[in-house]
Amino acid sequence: MYRRKEMYWFIGSMVLILILNFIFFGSNAFSTDTTVDLNIHDTYFVIANIHLVVSLSVFLFFGIYLIRTLYRSFKNLAANIILMISIILLILIFTTTYSLITVLIQQSAGWTIYPPLSAGAIEHEIEPAEHYLGVLKNLVYGIQILLLILLAFCGYKTGRNYKQS
Repeated sequence: MYRRKEMYWFIGSMVLILILNFIFFGSNAFSTDTTVDLNIHDTYFVIANIHLVVSLSVFLFFGIYLIRTLYRSFKNLAANIILMISIILLILIFTTTYSLITVLIQQSAGWTIYPPLSAGAIEHEIEPAEHYLGVLKNLVYGIQILLLILLAFCGYKTGRNYKQS
């Protein structure tokens, strides 16, 4: 009965995720050649749908199984393992996001103003304000640290619960 219940939860989660992906991305959600176009100010991003579908799926699995695991106090081995796998996948997604933000910061830091303003005398140094991408980069880094702590805690509780039995 226990394994059957877990299989129903997993299949139900998959069906919910497929329905939500179909609602958000339409019938072409799982096609490899479809893209989403994002126009942010003067920058135009083209992202393959599959990247967004996988990210949304991992976030939903994480949310569903985090609630299940906390509700059952880490006593369900299958839910714990699925939660740990989704945490690892989230860490990989946030690592990719962190790398992308770092590249965007490096690109925006190297801008040159033309014509150069070096002809006049500089009276004082102007400190650059904190870049919004720098704040976002620190936020993503903090989320990664929290996910690693949650992964370690989940592994500890899972090992402790199943070492005793």
